[in-house]
Amino acid sequence: MPMSNTNKKNQSPLVQSVLALDEHFGELERLGNKINSLDMKSEFDFEHAQRLMNRFAECGEGVSVEISSLATHLGEARERAEAMAKGISARVDLITARKGEKQAKIDKFNALSEKVRELSVLLSQMRRPQGEIYSDEERAKITMSLSQIELQLGPLILEAQAFRKEARESKMKLLEQNADSLTATLQTIEQRLGALNLRAESNPQ
Repeated sequence: MPMSNTNKKNQSPLVQSVLALDEHFGELERLGNKINSLDMKSEFDFEHAQRLMNRFAECGEGVSVEISSLATHLGEARERAEAMAKGISARVDLITARKGEKQAKIDKFNALSEKVRELSVLLSQMRRPQGEIYSDEERAKITMSLSQIELQLGPLILEAQAFRKEARESKMKLLEQNADSLTATLQTIEQRLGALNLRAESNPQ
């Protein structure tokens, strides 16, 4: 059944060439079978065979033309595929670099989180029941420990804020949100630190 013009327009030159070649091969086979089936006993048979053979030769030329065309289209398709592969390779490099950057940031965030966790644990260990009186020695130790925590807290807050900015600029939304949470935790530690300082300083004599 002949193909409609609409269908042909929707096909690539490579597909059209393959279909045309297949059509020529089909015609060659049909003509060959007809030629071989002739009795070749009458003048009509010889004349008919000659006409069929002329048509067979034309189809043979068509096959040669389509094979050449197909080779050209295959070469063009290969060039397009190679160009596409180069583009994909560049994208792979970008994806790999992005993964590396993300993993580096995750490692950095985990290290920062561990520092914050250690500070939070240390601060929790210093908490005493409400109303409990500190001895002078305990108050001195707490004051010294709080001073050490304060020295670490400021740089950690700045580091968390800087990390949040990096994550935002890199469009890593989840890491940016995690950095927000970490900053909030540090601010909570800062408030608890102030409360402990007040309690230690206001300890009744």
